[in-house]
Amino acid sequence: MLLIDFGLVWFAAYRWVGILKIIPLKWERLALAFLFALAVKSVILFFLVRLGVQPTASIQLGLSALVLGLALFFFPKPSGEEVIIPDQKTGLAWVTWFVVGVLFVFSIINAWFFPITESDAVWYHIRGMSFLHEVRFDSDWVVPQLKQYPPFIPLLFAYLIAFDAGFLKIFFPLMYLFLNIIFYSRVLSLAGNKKMACLFTMVLATTPYFWWHGALPFLDLTTAVFYSIGTLYWYFWVKNKVEGAIEKSEENSYAAISGVLLGLAAWTRIEFLLYDLVPVFLTLYVFSRYPEKNENFKSLKLFFSCLLLLPSLWFLTLLTFDMTLWSQMKMVGGVCVFLWILALSLTLAKWKISESDIKRAFILAVTGYILVLFLSGAGPVPVWKKFTISFYRTSVVHIFYLSTAFLGIFVFFEKLKSLSEQKKILGCFLILFLCTHLAIFSYATPKWPTFSEFVYATFIQPGNSVNLSDTRGMMSFYPIFIFFISSLPFVRRGVINE
Repeated sequence: MLLIDFGLVWFAAYRWVGILKIIPLKWERLALAFLFALAVKSVILFFLVRLGVQPTASIQLGLSALVLGLALFFFPKPSGEEVIIPDQKTGLAWVTWFVVGVLFVFSIINAWFFPITESDAVWYHIRGMSFLHEVRFDSDWVVPQLKQYPPFIPLLFAYLIAFDAGFLKIFFPLMYLFLNIIFYSRVLSLAGNKKMACLFTMVLATTPYFWWHGALPFLDLTTAVFYSIGTLYWYFWVKNKVEGAIEKSEENSYAAISGVLLGLAAWTRIEFLLYDLVPVFLTLYVFSRYPEKNENFKSLKLFFSCLLLLPSLWFLTLLTFDMTLWSQMKMVGGVCVFLWILALSLTLAKWKISESDIKRAFILAVTGYILVLFLSGAGPVPVWKKFTISFYRTSVVHIFYLSTAFLGIFVFFEKLKSLSEQKKILGCFLILFLCTHLAIFSYATPKWPTFSEFVYATFIQPGNSVNLSDTRGMMSFYPIFIFFISSLPFVRRGVINE
């Protein structure tokens, strides 16, 4: 029953992905459709619980059949055409997918053998059971802080429990697998070279931190998949916009896909709405810098609406809770309101923005953040110490990603001034991501009050540091970082000409 139910939604999502005509590789379509199928299932479950209807297996199966019927009616059959990269037969592809396959199988075995014992995951499991049996989001059985977390992972648990599936961690190894498939496809689309795609997919797949989380029922790998893949599609949108080589239908497709995926990241970890400010800012920069190439504001409407829809649903739900909201949650909710005002001003009021407006807005935002940071600094840890700890953690957390972090050395072999505008934008994205990471954890209360305790936890007892929230949050950075390194001309010449 479970396989039939999910197969119906997966096929419906595949029909939608197929008509977009920007995903030429079949395996990439299937992987992307899987992510959208999870999103559809979560939305169905969300509204059932919100309406007080218990999401039993029979009800879900009926709604999944309805979703498929609507997809078959509104979406034509996808084209069977697939882009073939000529004259690039290489045994490296077999090696790459053998390694990815072996790691995936080990993740499946790991996830199947070990039950859910991690503290956060236990709470997600409890929330999932509450959604299914109590049919409410504000269960008294859940602690207030975790009650305010977005519902995506607990909804997936509720989905599996409703169908009596005993393997509740099945989606996490699949997330690991499909991340690598889509990453491979995007590098191949950019470079047009299978050797490049294989080598850098191997780098991502064999990064121990990613494979480890492929069997852990946490929020972080799922968030990383949504955020990083959404950013890759966002980059292709921006890249083609700058080059002026994109049709309106393709532009709208890239905007919708990237917006949905970035919104799903916040649907999983709500603080990623703050990280979403990075692509939002750079999108506005591109629209202001190249106004003659950016007359299609429909793509901007799609991007904002798809990005903000799911987080907004959760914030509206939080307002119905009979409890005091977490102060950090209120701040993120304020950012969501701001983004809606910005989106409506740009798309409906036709508010014109210039490049100088973007620069002034950036300076104003940084100034406002500093003021908020100092005005809220009356806690047990002084502001300067929180900033120092956050800067230290943002700098050294990369040691847990081992040799993958050392790919950054290739940047020093590149003439950065000669890089294309598109690659500079992607480089700025990575820098702004790190700055946002620094800002978020400078505002948050540190786990330990002294700098020395963090140093001790990093180098003497790394087990206490490897699974901190800031370390896990950096998972969303690394697929984009590896993709950026693969795009550098120095790296491409070295790999292709070898």
